[in-house]
Amino acid sequence: MDVSKQSFRNRLALGTVALASALIPAAAQNAGESGSAAENPFGRDPAAVQAGDELFHERCAVCHGQKAQGAMAANLVRTRSVRRGSQKALFSLIRQGIPGTDMPPQPDLPDERIWHVISYLRSLALPGEQPPLQGDPEAGSAVFRQAGCASCHIVNGTGGFLGPSLDSIAVKKASGRIREDVLEPDAELAPGFESVVVETLDGRRIEGVLKNEDTFHVLILTAGGEIVSLRRSELKSLAMPPRSRMPADYKTRLASEDLGNLLAFLDRQRDPFTPVVRGFSVY
Repeated sequence: MDVSKQSFRNRLALGTVALASALIPAAAQNAGESGSAAENPFGRDPAAVQAGDELFHERCAVCHGQKAQGAMAANLVRTRSVRRGSQKALFSLIRQGIPGTDMPPQPDLPDERIWHVISYLRSLALPGEQPPLQGDPEAGSAVFRQAGCASCHIVNGTGGFLGPSLDSIAVKKASGRIREDVLEPDAELAPGFESVVVETLDGRRIEGVLKNEDTFHVLILTAGGEIVSLRRSELKSLAMPPRSRMPADYKTRLASEDLGNLLAFLDRQRDPFTPVVRGFSVY
C-alpha cells in the first residue's frame, strides 16, 4: 500500500476520534438539558419561592437588583424571558448563561435550585404565580358577602357593578396591592369607577359612579343600581371628589383573622380564563 495513502488514512482516523471526543460532552450536556422538566415542578410552592429568593440574592442581585428590577443588568420583572417565555427556555438560559455578555453559566447548580430561582422570578413578574396567601378562602368568601363587598363587586359571575370586577383579580394584581386596595381604597382609584356628585337645577342631588360622558350628557350609576342619564343643561354643578365609593374603614371594621381570610379568598381568584375586565360596561 502506498505510504502516503496509509498516512492520510491514519490522520483521518485520528481526526474522527478527536471530533467524536469533542461531540460527546456536548451531547451529554444536551441530554442533561433535555432531561430537565419542561415546566417547573415546584410551581409557586412557598418554600421554593423562598429558596429561590435566597439564591437569587446570593448570585444574581448584584447585577439584576435586589428586587430583580434591574441595576447593571436587565429588569427581570419585565423581561419577556420571565413573563412570556417558556419555563424550559428560561431554565436553559440560566444554566448556560449568555455567551459574550457578563451573564455566566451556572454548571454547578442542581436542577431544583435553578427551578427555585424561576419560581422566585415568576412570583415577582406575574401576580398569578405568587405563593398562595395563608388563610381560609371559604371563610373569606363569607366575609366578602357579610361585609357588603358583593353588592359592588363581581366574583365568579355574580355581584354588583358599582366597583370593578374581582374575577381573576389575583392574576392582575399582586397580593400586596390587593391588600392596599382593601385597606386604602382612596390611594389609587380604578379607571372607569370615578365618584361623581351632581346637583340639578330642580334641586336633586345624585351621587354614584360616572360611567360615561360627552359634550351634552352624563351617565351615572347610583349606589342603588339605577342608571341615570342627565343633560348637562339640567345640571347646576358636577363634582368628582378624589375618593373611592368603597368604605375606607375595613382596617378597623374587620378582625385580623377575618381580614386575612378575605385576602386569602381574593388571592384564590386566579382563573386566567375568566375575563379580568368585566362589569357594567359589558352588560
